[in-house]
Amino acid sequence: MVYCSQCRQPLPPGWRFCPDCNPAQAVGNRKEAVLWLLLGNFSQEHRRPQMAALFYRAALEADPENWEASFNLGCQAWQEGQVDRALSWWKTSLQANPDNYLAHFNLGTYFLYNRNLSAARYHLTRARRLKPDYLAARINLGTTYLLLGLADAAREEYIYVLKQDPGHVGARRGLALISKVFKGAQS
Repeated sequence: MVYCSQCRQPLPPGWRFCPDCNPAQAVGNRKEAVLWLLLGNFSQEHRRPQMAALFYRAALEADPENWEASFNLGCQAWQEGQVDRALSWWKTSLQANPDNYLAHFNLGTYFLYNRNLSAARYHLTRARRLKPDYLAARINLGTTYLLLGLADAAREEYIYVLKQDPGHVGARRGLALISKVFKGAQS
C-alpha cells in the first residue's frame, strides 16, 4: 500500500500526495474518482467484477483522465474474452499515462502472440525502459527479438533474467533455443 507523503492516507499506485495535500493533482473531480477507483479495486478483490466495472466507469465519469480505471476495465474485458475492448481500454490508459508499464506489457504480449512483432517490440521495449526489473516483460522482449532474428539482443534479455532469477525456466529455454537455431551463437 502506498501512502500520502504528507497526511499518510492510502493512495493509488503512482501517487505521492493525496488531492487534499496537492491541489494541483485535484483536477476536475479527481478526489471523487479516487474514491470510485478504490471501491472498484475493493469489489474486484472480492470477486464482484460487475460492481467493480460500475465503480471504474464512475471514476472515469468523475475524471476522464483516470488511467488506472481505464487499465482495470481493460483487464476485466480481457478476462471476459473481449479482446478488442481490452486493447482499446489499455490504449486509452496509455493516452492518459504513457508510463503505465503494465499496459505496455499487456499490449506487447498481445502483439507478440499475434505475430505483430514491430508493435510487440515497441511496447515491450517501453515496458523494459519504464520498469527494468519486470522479468516477464524481459522474457517476452527476448522472445520478440528471437522471432525477429536478433539473437544477440534476445540473449541479452535472457541473460539479464537469469542474473535476477537463476532458475527461470523461460530464460533457460530461450538460451537453449538460441544455441539450437543460431548454431554459432555464444551462450
